[in-house]
Amino acid sequence: MKVETKETSSSTYTLTVEVPAKTVGQKVQQVLRDVAHQVRMPGFRPGKVPRSLLEMQFGEDFLDADVQSALIEENLPIALDQESLRPLSRPQTRVVNYEEGKDFTFEADIEVLPKIEFPEFSTIKVEVDADPVPTDEDVERVLDDLKTQHATLVPKADDEAAVIDDVLVVELGKDDTREILLSEGSDLSEQLVGHKVGEAITIKLEEQDFPLILKELKSMDKPDLSELADVLGKDDEKELLEEVQSQLQERLDQEYVNKTRYQVLDAIIESADVPVPPRLKEEVIDHEIEALRRSGRVGAISDDDRSAYAEGTEQRLQREVALESLKRVQPELRLDDEKFEEIIKEEAALRSLNPAKFKALLERENSLQRFRSQKEDEQVLDYLVDAVKISKAKVQKTTKPKTEDAEAEAKTAEKKPAAKKKPAAKKTAAKKTTTKATTKKAATTKKASTASKAKTTKSKKE
Repeated sequence: MKVETKETSSSTYTLTVEVPAKTVGQKVQQVLRDVAHQVRMPGFRPGKVPRSLLEMQFGEDFLDADVQSALIEENLPIALDQESLRPLSRPQTRVVNYEEGKDFTFEADIEVLPKIEFPEFSTIKVEVDADPVPTDEDVERVLDDLKTQHATLVPKADDEAAVIDDVLVVELGKDDTREILLSEGSDLSEQLVGHKVGEAITIKLEEQDFPLILKELKSMDKPDLSELADVLGKDDEKELLEEVQSQLQERLDQEYVNKTRYQVLDAIIESADVPVPPRLKEEVIDHEIEALRRSGRVGAISDDDRSAYAEGTEQRLQREVALESLKRVQPELRLDDEKFEEIIKEEAALRSLNPAKFKALLERENSLQRFRSQKEDEQVLDYLVDAVKISKAKVQKTTKPKTEDAEAEAKTAEKKPAAKKKPAAKKTAAKKTTTKATTKKAATTKKASTASKAKTTKSKKE
């Protein structure tokens, strides 16, 4: 087999492949045998129908297309391996010359990883955000989520309508009931708010209608901060707030690291010419849209929708192309086996798993290679972050969230004129006010079933 390679751009090649006549003849006989076994003709056993009769019935060239396809399918991978080319998209092939008894020639257009000239990384300047600090709103959002998870569900009267923060039990069909937490900003919740137990309604989700019956309605009695701290095994509100802030800080720090990594990568891409092979882009878009359709998450896609979808795909592919190109020109950036095993151990420890068990789990889910690629990309990104010049924006000050005792104390202080109160009396009054409020709340709280199930079910349905 002869192969000629012509570079047509930084990311495309055209291969001209010539298959010997002997190989062509062998393939013709093989295809003929396969076809003859499938044809049923009176007077002949399967596989014994003469070629002349087959040609009379199907035409003289009835074998040509099958023979050409088989020859291309078998010989193109050999040619690619011979030329050390790794296609990024499906090769586009065409027949140049085919005739029985002669050499068969075909061409293939191949998209490969483009050759990219990267700038000197030390010359690239990137401005990133200041180090993140949890805001009062962040903390309150986490606390509210925790209160929701540990709330008590209290049945509502049948004549009461559903409102936001209620938990609604609906029947979708026989033996199929779901609990739904009604929340702000949810299309499903907006359709359910205002309805009462016993009503049969139809809701619309992603252009599909779903009939359901409202079976039960419950309100949530959320614990106050002191009760929440007790439920979670904390000594007091202060310890709870400190733990929430600590966990928030860890999450924000990780998000900040990831955001910085890609800010740096995007700056490098902007400084270099990083083309995305056009057929690769179209194939990825088609594949992902088709996957969304099969899952029922989208219907018909308009040209405008496709264009908007293509913009995000282009950026993602540019990043992937840039990272792979960097690994090609700097092989030392790749993750070696020893380093990967260390990462496996670290990740397993975070999950309280044996390293071998964690690795086996990844293999069983067919995600080991994807996990390795992700960690390898992170290693390359960290190298780039260290290589460029980074400047940070100024830090914005944020206030610390107050405990409920502190808030009660502040409100009490606002109510009393400063000239008529003594410091000691102010402190005592604040403590009494808080204690009464907490005692009253604890006395009226009914601890039945938590709303954590409601939140989980809501995420599944919505």
